[in-house]
Amino acid sequence: MAKTYFRATPTLSFGRRIIVSYLILLVIAFIIADISFTTLTRQYLIKETKAGLLEQGNIIVSMNKKATLNPLAELRVNRILLNTLEANTVVVDTNGIIINSNRPRRYLVGEKFVYPDLPKVLAGETTDKLWSNGSEDMVGVGIPLSEKDGSIAGGVILFSALENIDSMSRQINRQILKGLFISSVIALFIGVFMSRSIVNPANKLKSAALALADRKYDVELPVEGTDELGEVARSFRIMRDQIRAYDETQRSFLQTASHELKTPLMSIQGYAEGIKDGVFEGADADKSLDIIISESRRLKGIVDEMILLSKLESLDGIYQFQPVTAGQIAYEAAEKMRGFALELQKEIRFIDERKIHSSPTFSGDRDKLIQAVINLLSNALRHARSHVEIVAGDDLIRVRDDGDGIAPEEIPKLFQRFYKGTRGDTGLGLSIALAIVEKHGGRIDLSNRPSVGAEFTLTFGPQA
Repeated sequence: MAKTYFRATPTLSFGRRIIVSYLILLVIAFIIADISFTTLTRQYLIKETKAGLLEQGNIIVSMNKKATLNPLAELRVNRILLNTLEANTVVVDTNGIIINSNRPRRYLVGEKFVYPDLPKVLAGETTDKLWSNGSEDMVGVGIPLSEKDGSIAGGVILFSALENIDSMSRQINRQILKGLFISSVIALFIGVFMSRSIVNPANKLKSAALALADRKYDVELPVEGTDELGEVARSFRIMRDQIRAYDETQRSFLQTASHELKTPLMSIQGYAEGIKDGVFEGADADKSLDIIISESRRLKGIVDEMILLSKLESLDGIYQFQPVTAGQIAYEAAEKMRGFALELQKEIRFIDERKIHSSPTFSGDRDKLIQAVINLLSNALRHARSHVEIVAGDDLIRVRDDGDGIAPEEIPKLFQRFYKGTRGDTGLGLSIALAIVEKHGGRIDLSNRPSVGAEFTLTFGPQA
């Protein structure tokens, strides 16, 4: 039955949050672009208007300098010239009185013209100015008029209402806004597509994760690519395969453990019931009790090793790391196993192949590493004919026996839990040794020697 996993439902889904974030970014970019374009367009139009007014004013000044007509004819020429200009144009004398204008009904001849920089113009300085005449804002230029002898005869003021510039700016901005709006719509469609390209694989990963929580390992992840989601999918597959392998290992371990525990328990139960029912009496009863004690000890040994193996693989806190050397570990393990070797009428030979006088140290748990080597020695002694060699190198330990070697088909299974092989004990010794060495960043390699026997090589991690 599938399990139900309760989880908080977000107010917005991941995909919608991406789209909303994308829209917010578009709006912010839209506002910034609009303000920037409006400001820059207005400044550009004012600058161009000033340049245009200055160019037109210089034409009037130039024509005035070249004129050779009588004053009446010259005035007519100036009026014709002024009427061809689009900007408001006023010609004043040295007193600031209007003597000519292309807008005579608005700027009457004989009236005094108001222009903030008029004194500078009549002093011979060309100016440009933004100012207000009371009813509207203006942009204008003032250019001095000089006689042929160089004296100032008055000035020409050309100006245009800012409203005209703002109107043109608004027309340009409307076109820009249309372009930005069309671009935003296109960008929104692209954002929706991109969000789906992210959300769909994420949803597949979520479904696969929920399936994995229910121990369903056959769910495929059709997420490909070299981007981050592709990497996550590949990492997820690796995790799934490792969990599946772990589950299979645990299942196999429980099945094998139950079988290993069942055998001594059945033996204990059988003999205990036989004694109770009077089947075994006298010497037979004593023998049965000895068997019960022996099987109980064997059962306790299996349980203790199972607990130890579980702790070694899962609890880092049980390791007490300190500087140790491979030679120290090998020598102490050999000394501890000499009594067991004598019981088997075999010999342990310690060989020192260290090339460095002061062996390099590495960080390790001394007692547990000795236990790992003892387990390898115990296994080797059971298979040896007469002796076992333990060789200490600078960063490795070799355990050799002179037995018949290991069958090739047994080598891949030798470190599996409860795999006994020939003349095995509980089937956990080598698993414990491997767990200890791997916790130290090392490895155990196994091979058959060319002449006789097998060889286990313990290689430790980087030197401390």
